[in-house]
Amino acid sequence: MDQSEESSVATLRASGKLAHQTKENYILRIRAYLRRVGMSPDQFIQTVSRDPKAFEEDFVKFIAVVSGTSASSTTAFWRDSLRRFLEINRVKGVDWDYVNQFIPKVRKSGQDRAPTLEEIRKVVAVADLRTKCLILFLTSSGARIGSIEYLRWRDIQEVEFEGWKLAKVTIYRGEPEEYDTFVSPECYEYLLKYREVREKVGEVTSPSSPVFVREVNKRRFDQSKVRPVGVRTLKNQMGELLNQMKMREKLSDTKNYRSYEWKQCHSFRKFFKTRMEMSGVKPIITEMLMGHTIGVSGSYMKPTQDEMVSEYVKAIPNLTILGASGERGDRNAEFKREILLKVGGYSKEEMDKLNLAEMEDTTIQKMVRERLLGATANNGNHQRAIPVSEVEAYLTEGWEYVATLPTGKVVLKLPN
Repeated sequence: MDQSEESSVATLRASGKLAHQTKENYILRIRAYLRRVGMSPDQFIQTVSRDPKAFEEDFVKFIAVVSGTSASSTTAFWRDSLRRFLEINRVKGVDWDYVNQFIPKVRKSGQDRAPTLEEIRKVVAVADLRTKCLILFLTSSGARIGSIEYLRWRDIQEVEFEGWKLAKVTIYRGEPEEYDTFVSPECYEYLLKYREVREKVGEVTSPSSPVFVREVNKRRFDQSKVRPVGVRTLKNQMGELLNQMKMREKLSDTKNYRSYEWKQCHSFRKFFKTRMEMSGVKPIITEMLMGHTIGVSGSYMKPTQDEMVSEYVKAIPNLTILGASGERGDRNAEFKREILLKVGGYSKEEMDKLNLAEMEDTTIQKMVRERLLGATANNGNHQRAIPVSEVEAYLTEGWEYVATLPTGKVVLKLPN
């Protein structure tokens, strides 16, 4: 796309509150469609403005082709991309209700379930420290994975309540969607450990520093290269880990579409809600802690922090994944023994030969990881770096945008 074309999509990139990744996916599809019809963005806008009916018929034919090889959600994404582009450029007259009749029904996500405590425990035991913190954060806060990129240390404030040391978390600070939730004592402990590990290699953290960051060169640390880690990166790594561990049964597995019995990140939010209900937390408090709107009640329901945390602590035992951090007292050796026995599958005879009290957490993690993953640790990558000229074909098959490399190639991935 030349400079004039790049300029013409800037309005879409700067518009609204769409997530960055969604905008980039929109733009890739718009460009691909424009190459298909042989028009520049300005020509396309003018053509549709003059004859929206002709566009409708052409797009319906395109939908028929795409829907034959792609998931229904991918077909709907093509529609959403072009609709957003035309609306942002004030093109009227397209009958989207007519177009929608030809869009296959999108598979509902309600088929997926929340993972069990034992399933999450196995994943956490194997995960690296950052991923471990991410899982504990999502399961104990109920936050959306999309909030991670905006999270700063000032958003995490220590709270002590009835002998518990946990943390209040402000999600989407400064935005209209801002709300407060909490993380468990276990999660808070691991977050502090994660920050400490980073500081030991030279990172200078402050209240404005990101909580989750990209991996850095520990031997040649450069403070200027510390950046918040992208949500797409976290989701991809989580999906790869789950696939390596063969943790989830596939509900659907075709060339262009995969679905699993529980989603790689959103499932942890379902786990949070399930465990809150199991713990007898007031439903309206659970909804508030998840950032859900509660209708007219939101105008009148204004609980204090103590009232919110008094409900949250009811669920701490059910939100604690690994055990040692969330419970009073020091049972570190017992915790390590439980992980090796229940998660790693070690026998009592094998563990009797180990000095668990003096073993580092990283050693335990390595032992469990090797036992669970074996030789599959480096498999399962479903990404490809391709030339821009090949993007359209991949998008039509359901691949999703990940990033644009300095070389000019585009990284795409199959949806999980």
